[in-house]
Amino acid sequence: MIAPASRRLLSTALLPPVLAVVLVGVLASCAGGTGDVAGRSFVATDATGHELAAGSQVVLAFTEDSVGAQPGCNSMSAPATWDDGTLRLTGEMRSTMMGCADELMAQDEWFSALLRAEPTLTLDGSTLTLTAEDSTVTLVEQD
Repeated sequence: MIAPASRRLLSTALLPPVLAVVLVGVLASCAGGTGDVAGRSFVATDATGHELAAGSQVVLAFTEDSVGAQPGCNSMSAPATWDDGTLRLTGEMRSTMMGCADELMAQDEWFSALLRAEPTLTLDGSTLTLTAEDSTVTLVEQD
């Protein structure tokens, strides 16, 4: 059995390392880093700066080093980085060239411009927010 004085000494000796581990965990969770979006896809639930076309679905997907989108008509993708909380396309955006209804084509153009505008990314659990100068899009993770 450990004497009470020894227990106090032992517990105060362990306190700094335990606090350090807890602090690291708290800081990591608060950082909300966007590096963890790789391998995940999200669908838009709300947007400002553009009215989402009725019946359309805006999807954004990430791999380790690229971003892909299906904003309503065409599919597009580009190499990208986002580890600092800003989505930056690091190469040419490629897109299919399907003809669609005018409102879907306009939505493709708007979303493509949004991705090129280097939006900030904020990840809160399964909710991702893209924010650029004139637009904000809220997306939730797809199953």
